[in-house]
Amino acid sequence: MSAPSPAPPPPGRRRATLLRAAGLWAATLGAALAGALLFRALHLPLAAILGSLLGAALVANLVGTVPGGRTLRRGGQLFVGASVGAVLSPDILGALTALLPVMLAVAVLSNLAGLLLAVPLAKIAGVDRLTAVLCSLPAGMAEMATLAQELKADEQAVALVHTLRVVLVLMLIPLWLGLVAGTAQAPQPLFGMAGLSEILVLAAVSAAIAAAATRARIVNAYIIAPMLLCVAVVGAGHPLPPVPPLVLFAAQIAIGTSLGLRFRLDRLRRMPRLALGGCLSGIVLIGTAFVGLAAVVEHFSDLDHVSAILAVAPGGLGEMIASAATLGLLAAAVAGFQLTRSILTNLCLPPLIRWAAGLRPAA
Repeated sequence: MSAPSPAPPPPGRRRATLLRAAGLWAATLGAALAGALLFRALHLPLAAILGSLLGAALVANLVGTVPGGRTLRRGGQLFVGASVGAVLSPDILGALTALLPVMLAVAVLSNLAGLLLAVPLAKIAGVDRLTAVLCSLPAGMAEMATLAQELKADEQAVALVHTLRVVLVLMLIPLWLGLVAGTAQAPQPLFGMAGLSEILVLAAVSAAIAAAATRARIVNAYIIAPMLLCVAVVGAGHPLPPVPPLVLFAAQIAIGTSLGLRFRLDRLRRMPRLALGGCLSGIVLIGTAFVGLAAVVEHFSDLDHVSAILAVAPGGLGEMIASAATLGLLAAAVAGFQLTRSILTNLCLPPLIRWAAGLRPAA
């Protein structure tokens, strides 16, 4: 005889739960918007992403975390991916194709650096070698955490180290810009909605493609789909308008907020060795990219120094493309390098890791 199903909570409790969730969402989004506007008023680089990250993290750590961060991030990624279309042209597509060997070389070198860092990370953090590899690869957090769960590695450790690295990248880019540029740029105005209807159609089609691709286990689909759709449309001879500034600002806030929801201080306190190892390995990987790989990109391409930094930075694909768009840099080139590394790391390496994990002796 089956056990009776639990009784539903009384209406009063359900109402209180819904009200608390709505209040927490309002506080999170309000703090994220306030942080973005404050950073923008201070003329700080990456104001929308960093300001919203800080605001959402404050609410998440002081009050509570709301669910739905992944959905928020995917919505932002759709419009960030679509922003690449405005800077594409047949000539630029041809130039990116010519850079493909450099993109592949940088992607391979970046992954090799991550694999080498897995050895000291395992010792510092006290995690097994497989977990350290999944933590160190410059890949997507969600994809590596899912792979960790599949291979019975430490999923929480992987998620924490990847979150730390992306936050470190976003914090170090403004510092690096201050060193190489020296002056802060005035923020671009947010008014104007030209081309919104075309962008909304592009985003809707991309969302449908991304949903199907995600079910087929394609990684980073919500930013890759609009980018590839932009390439197809521009390649067919149809120019695309830029994403309206206010829409792109909101998309960056969505991405920053989702990052802030993941940045939990209680997890850092519970795993201090892992946090230390993640910070150290992240700084070394970022330094390798900023100093070594960026120099390779500058030497073999026409990218300026800051664009080369964003092209090789081991941060999230969406965050780096959004950063390039915000700074008025070569977003198409940055997207090309970041997309190449993402495809190599997230699609090609997992089968090799599964094969190598299958060779491990049983515990």
